[in-house]
Amino acid sequence: MSIFQHPDMPKAIGGVPGLNHWNFLFLNVVLSWLSNRRKQKLLWEMPRKINFLLFVYAFFIVLSVIRYLSDRSGVLEWYDVINASPPGVVSSINEYLINCFKWVMPSMIIFDGCRNRKQYNFALGSLALMFIFLAFQVVKAMKLGSLTLGGDALQHKALKIISDSVGFHRVNISMMMSGAFWLVFCLKELVSRKHYWLFVLPSCFMIFLAMAMTGGRTGYGTWALLGFVYCLFKWRKYIILVPLVYIAVVVFAPSSVERLSFGFTPDENMQTQETNFEEDGVNLYEVTSGRNLAWPLVWDSIIEAPYFGYGRDAMVNIGLTLKMRQLYGESDSFPHPHNSYLQWIQDNGFIAAFPVFLLYLLFLKYSWSLFRDKSNPLYVVTGGASFALIGAFLIASIGSQTFYPREGAVGMWVGIALLLRVYVERNKKREGKKSLLLDE
Repeated sequence: MSIFQHPDMPKAIGGVPGLNHWNFLFLNVVLSWLSNRRKQKLLWEMPRKINFLLFVYAFFIVLSVIRYLSDRSGVLEWYDVINASPPGVVSSINEYLINCFKWVMPSMIIFDGCRNRKQYNFALGSLALMFIFLAFQVVKAMKLGSLTLGGDALQHKALKIISDSVGFHRVNISMMMSGAFWLVFCLKELVSRKHYWLFVLPSCFMIFLAMAMTGGRTGYGTWALLGFVYCLFKWRKYIILVPLVYIAVVVFAPSSVERLSFGFTPDENMQTQETNFEEDGVNLYEVTSGRNLAWPLVWDSIIEAPYFGYGRDAMVNIGLTLKMRQLYGESDSFPHPHNSYLQWIQDNGFIAAFPVFLLYLLFLKYSWSLFRDKSNPLYVVTGGASFALIGAFLIASIGSQTFYPREGAVGMWVGIALLLRVYVERNKKREGKKSLLLDE
């Protein structure tokens, strides 16, 4: 996953769509999993309510695609306006349906197959290494000198360089790094002091640099908020480092500070249009990157179809993207609401939103329960790691991301798989049953 999106990785070998390294490896893993789980007579141990909510989640994803394919008139109109070829039916099914399940499948395999400590260590170690390798690619591509650029220059450089050199969008990388930092930091509960200094701290530093170089303000805020929670409830002694971290960022990465304050500092050259500027000097258009124009329109459309929404890709299909272009000159910046919660409700309605949002809240509840359980270091690490990844996603979803699983969410879903496995094993232990994962 750390190199899959890299531009040099072939997406279709021999011109055959879908025939690539990732899918070939994925097929081998799935077949091996199905074969070995029969030999080992493994039982599916997912908690019932999680099973039910996952099924409902999948059902609404399928339903949204069916509704999208039944009426794509708005999408076709939009692509005609921008003089581009619309996605075909096959490519839409592949992207909107098959891939949604494909990016979640590795986590289901890990949940089902991770039954002992050795398998757990491999899974958690691989998850951490994936983020570390991504961070290394970002730092290598952006160079340390990027941190001395102006905030706006950093944003534009990151937008081009990270996408071209790493393959993931800078906003996705920012979200992943903000959670990955605390995931790796939580590993200190399992490793020796030697490995803490040689692996955990250098890795955290690398991830922090990568996050700073993305210019992602939401990522910065997410990292700080998660750190506040962890320090407040678990590692209070690290609170004394906050002033030192702030001073270091101001001195060595002034571009990050400038990006974080972007839009809050009045600019004499800024146009003070009523739609994007407030009298108190805060430019909402700059602070929200234009989302303050899109969200009211999205909410109005939700009110018109509150129960079941409009189907997948509603923002484009009902003409809001085109309306944004006509009203504000926003060309192709809003093919979706840039808010995962609004996007899901707009596409699928409040009826679909309740079970899906409840599912993620349960994940947070389980992870926090493990993180606060001091009876086993494995609980603290698993709960802390999964809470970081899920929390980073849910916070970042306010301004980006999507509840339709995609490449950037694979790490989070693997964290969820480990969370559910350890949660199940802890329940076994409390019931007096044997647990290979916890007894070793």
